[in-house]
Amino acid sequence: MKTKMLKWDLKKIYEDTDRWEKDFSKYCNLLPKIEYYNGKLINKENILACLKLLKQIELTVEPLYFYAHNLKNLDVSNSKSQELVNKIEGAISQQMTLTSFVIPQLSMLDIKLIDEILADKDFFDFEKIFKDIKREKPHILSEENEKLLSSISLFGDGFSDNFSNFENGDLKFNNVKNSHDKSLPLTESLASKYLMGGDRILRKNAFIERNSAFGRYNNFITSNYLSNVKKDIFYARARKFSTALEASLFYEEVGADIYSRLVSKVEENLSLNHKYFATKKRSLGYSSINLYDIYFNQFQNKNDYTYDQAFDIVCNALAVLGRDYIDRLNEFAEKGQIDVYPDKNKYNGAYESCIYNHDPLVLLNFSGKFNDVSTIAHELGHAMHSYYSNKNQSFYNAGYKIFLAEIASTVNEFLLNDFMLNHSKNDDDKLFFISEFLQTFNATVFRQTMFASFEEKIHSIVENNEVISSEVVNNLYLNLVKKYFGKSVRIHDVIKYEWSRIPHFYTSFYVYKYATGLISAINIVKNLQEGNISVDDYKKFLSSGCTNDPINLLKIVKVDLTDDKTFDKAFSVFKDYLDNFEKLTKSKKLKK
Repeated sequence: MKTKMLKWDLKKIYEDTDRWEKDFSKYCNLLPKIEYYNGKLINKENILACLKLLKQIELTVEPLYFYAHNLKNLDVSNSKSQELVNKIEGAISQQMTLTSFVIPQLSMLDIKLIDEILADKDFFDFEKIFKDIKREKPHILSEENEKLLSSISLFGDGFSDNFSNFENGDLKFNNVKNSHDKSLPLTESLASKYLMGGDRILRKNAFIERNSAFGRYNNFITSNYLSNVKKDIFYARARKFSTALEASLFYEEVGADIYSRLVSKVEENLSLNHKYFATKKRSLGYSSINLYDIYFNQFQNKNDYTYDQAFDIVCNALAVLGRDYIDRLNEFAEKGQIDVYPDKNKYNGAYESCIYNHDPLVLLNFSGKFNDVSTIAHELGHAMHSYYSNKNQSFYNAGYKIFLAEIASTVNEFLLNDFMLNHSKNDDDKLFFISEFLQTFNATVFRQTMFASFEEKIHSIVENNEVISSEVVNNLYLNLVKKYFGKSVRIHDVIKYEWSRIPHFYTSFYVYKYATGLISAINIVKNLQEGNISVDDYKKFLSSGCTNDPINLLKIVKVDLTDDKTFDKAFSVFKDYLDNFEKLTKSKKLKK
């Protein structure tokens, strides 16, 4: 392999900001031209010309946005990059206004004309647009009413902002004490750190104060959240859906049966989750396990990895995905598509970013721990999904649905964990990787499904005009916690406020996709290992973009979320890991 570049080479996008400014000017001059077609989308000639211009606008704005945001994240204090971001975001807002007529006017076309367009090869690049319009036509309103709904969103979408502003600005936590009676500050990020740490007194105090702080504002948060729920229901009914859940799933091209099957199959397997906590309690040597103990992993990987070592481990773990896959990963590293180390004022986190006609970028803050190795695998999974889809699909077909977005990344994480487990040289290392998987499964499948059940129940109560209050919401959540965690876990009353600190609830019916994503990823890995699918099948899935609905695309890799067996396979894997964990922890006790 050639030498890895450790910083992004953004010159591939724009040589410098002067070049960006020139393209930005071209973009701004291009935008007003779309107005010519407003009210004229009545024949194929105008429709085609309008869509070609729209595509040109979108292909022009993508690299402008891509460059500005990624440049800013290399140094968030850089005033020039912030200026670029402000300029492009302002222009995109103008673009949304100027182009807002296109889809509503196209949706007003006679279905016969839409079918003619779909059969016309000149419209091949825009086939996805018309397929979506045809499918969504019963739920698209008149242009006047679409404008009205759009104007309502100016204030109707503010409940998430209310929560964010409250959480990040107004909410204050009291200090908490550790086992040495030392008073420590508490924030959301510190709470997560404390809850995963080895100081049990600190875990308890952080858990109680974190949830109690939200409880102190319970009435306000409940009112704000229920207003968001009512907004969901208003939009769903305005667009002629029977429920908010149906509306949400419709736009993901997923049937309501997927949601109900997930909740049903998870609740059918709750005994495994209860056994997990009982086994964890025994492994910790506790007489009782509390909610503040569940994120603590007593088995630690204390190894330090260089970036080269970490990258090689990831490539070895993912070698089962084929030579082409690994070659692309090496190219990413060699050609400046991965920004590796923390730096002054660099964005603190990790992500993958990709647009059409450009290679993906991956941002890391590598510090040498195993979590950083796992992050490399995860983000490269996103990058490869984007790479294959963009390479093999047209512009409007390349973008895959959010429903599928976490699957490729999670496949990589599972392959890495499996690889590390199989190459572990002692029981402590094995227990670390087993417990990492069990904890991930618990947090992603069981916990996110509990959240999904909560959302569905709250929306149903409001839709049916039943009595609802903060007490009703709190008790509903508390009862779900008791149901999902079982009798082995001691339930503290303050957990009834936990729902009120989950920001994802303001993007309704989103969290279930984490659970279906992990279940799908586990099935894909097992199907590869058992020879049920080939590497070419997996690459075909990664290359498919949005050429079909997510459920049918997953069938390429023999994952059928309409079939109970898909869920059963994932729970079987969880059970195997749990049995292995129980066996090894008992063995360690005997040796002691």
